[in-house]
Amino acid sequence: MLLLWLLPMVLPARAGEPSPAIEIRAIRPDAQVFALLSLFEGTAWPHPAAALADWKQSAPPGEERSLGKTLEALLTALNPLMAQELATFDGTRFLLDLDSGGQPHWAAVVPKDDGTITALATALVLTDGRREASEGPFAVDRIGPNGAPLVASTEPGAPVILASDRPALRLAMERLNGNQGDDPGIDSGWIVRVDPKALAASEWVPGRQIAAAVLGLGYESIEARAALVGDCLEVVVEGPTHPLATRPGWGAIDPSWLDVVPNEQAAMAVSLAIGPGADAWAGLLQVVDRVEQADPTRGEAVAFRQRLGLLALIRGIRLELDFWPNLTGVTAWVSLNEAGFPDGGLLALHATSDQAAEQVRDRVVTRIVEGLASVRWMEDRPLKTARVGNSVLIGWGAEAFTASLVALADPEQSAGSTLRSQWTDAAEGPSRVLATWPGRLPWIDPAIREALIETPPVVVLGWTEGEALRDRLRWEGLRDPIRRFLDQLPAEPTATPLVVTEDPS
Repeated sequence: MLLLWLLPMVLPARAGEPSPAIEIRAIRPDAQVFALLSLFEGTAWPHPAAALADWKQSAPPGEERSLGKTLEALLTALNPLMAQELATFDGTRFLLDLDSGGQPHWAAVVPKDDGTITALATALVLTDGRREASEGPFAVDRIGPNGAPLVASTEPGAPVILASDRPALRLAMERLNGNQGDDPGIDSGWIVRVDPKALAASEWVPGRQIAAAVLGLGYESIEARAALVGDCLEVVVEGPTHPLATRPGWGAIDPSWLDVVPNEQAAMAVSLAIGPGADAWAGLLQVVDRVEQADPTRGEAVAFRQRLGLLALIRGIRLELDFWPNLTGVTAWVSLNEAGFPDGGLLALHATSDQAAEQVRDRVVTRIVEGLASVRWMEDRPLKTARVGNSVLIGWGAEAFTASLVALADPEQSAGSTLRSQWTDAAEGPSRVLATWPGRLPWIDPAIREALIETPPVVVLGWTEGEALRDRLRWEGLRDPIRRFLDQLPAEPTATPLVVTEDPS
């Protein structure tokens, strides 16, 4: 174990070493798998591996059931014995870097290998791999033919590094002690750190677009913590705001805004509190510009705010005078058809006062609706408008418009109370609310949709707290959809031996 103490001296990190574009750290992954297995208590199968085996064996004669090798391998690994083995990976870090050409270079650092990883590497080396030149105190093995990943190890109980190539291996060794002694903030789960600037510096266009969106929304960096606790999946994303003045001018959502979302029809919903004033909304509009310009082929595109202004002028609308100064937030929801396309929805524009709402309706919304009246895709679902208090409603389709009016009049028909139920830990409403109902998403397998149809929505709430941003995702009630899915699984349970179904610690 002396080598563990000497490693920081042998391999000191270079000053100013850039952080990885993405880092994922596992905190007691065995406990997370046991938490997942606990959701199967009271069902016909104790874990996913048992359900998969019986589903395959229950196939009618001549029918071969398969979910694909990758998915089946993952499900097979979700059993109590495998969960216990995952204790070895406590504290493991996955590091992803992108070179200037956008090519990924990755490494996984297991801080204390009990011999499992080393033994597996030895077996793979004897099959197709070979011993490579050492790297400092580390012996390096290639675990396959040319181009296969490398494994670097020293002695039992010391770190083991699995890397895509030699440069990634060296970089992982230089970062060996990063974040090892800090408080993870969770008992078990996953920590994801994202450096938007590192993503933006690569030539990988999707990475640059993600970085542009993150920076545009105000995040300078991101740390996310994800964990399954009981039957609730929670992800908390936090990070400092960057010093630029171009981020949106976030406000606080009025709780009543969410009453416009109907409880039965909405598949997705969003509410944002920004403004009032053109400068406050400019930050959000610039997010569109940042994402668009991250693609080199769109680098010369005219700013989105200017395009909106020019389109509005065609209808005689003065956005800078009649719209932005009066607008303090928006709420929208949409329903989806079986093909996955929107087939109805509503947009609510929230103004600073009743008088401001009348101005938005008369000088902006009415002219927009008149201009869209002749659009072909509006023929079956024409736009309908109304002012309700200090909000202007624009419904796409009579059914959607009526559903929102009914929701406003009858709380039992509104999703507002559900979306507000998670505000309990904040003194004021969030700046951002996003929600989706997984059971209403048509691209999900029908059997899974049927199990999810009564599940509460996945809700994301976002706050601006001083010089930091915080967004939290919660998906509650996961036990019931698993039970409903297994109840309709076309399989006969077989007798299974008694196995551990909870975290032995």
